[in-house]
Amino acid sequence: MKKSFLSRFTGICLLLVITIAANAQLSFKPETLKGNADFEKSASKDVSDEVEMKNVNRKAVKDFALSFKNVTDEKWFKQRDGFVAMFTLDDIDYLIAYDKKGRKAYTIRNYNESKLPVDLRHIVKSTYYDYAITVVQEIETPFNPITYIVHLEGKTELINLRICDGKMEEWQKFKKSE
Repeated sequence: MKKSFLSRFTGICLLLVITIAANAQLSFKPETLKGNADFEKSASKDVSDEVEMKNVNRKAVKDFALSFKNVTDEKWFKQRDGFVAMFTLDDIDYLIAYDKKGRKAYTIRNYNESKLPVDLRHIVKSTYYDYAITVVQEIETPFNPITYIVHLEGKTELINLRICDGKMEEWQKFKKSE
């Protein structure tokens, strides 16, 4: 179970690196990551094994407790720049990151199509009606609007959409292997 949790966590961290670039409005070419083992190693190096809550910044723990009163099974991890709390609530996977001073840096929620707000689902499905929504990532950072990364799967391709401030753009596009 610990291996599956850590592998899921590593996957989320890799997605996190990609989605931070999305939130910063950077131009990104997916080809640059294909087969890049150094990239994968550097992303997973930033996160250590699980840490006990007593070793986490008190301000971060207090903010977490106030924000998520019903959560008791979170797992904390040390990062190079702070701490990360991970948990699942109402079929939504949460990753909450705090800096070393205990300030919330960002929140990432991963969920399926049924949890996507109706208006956003309509925007996506009205254009990509033949595609299945496989995963939605909701990225929230202080002082910025929420950004959604919607992962779509079609018969021959995978598309990642970025939706922010009501504007939708095709962010990444991949051909499926035959």
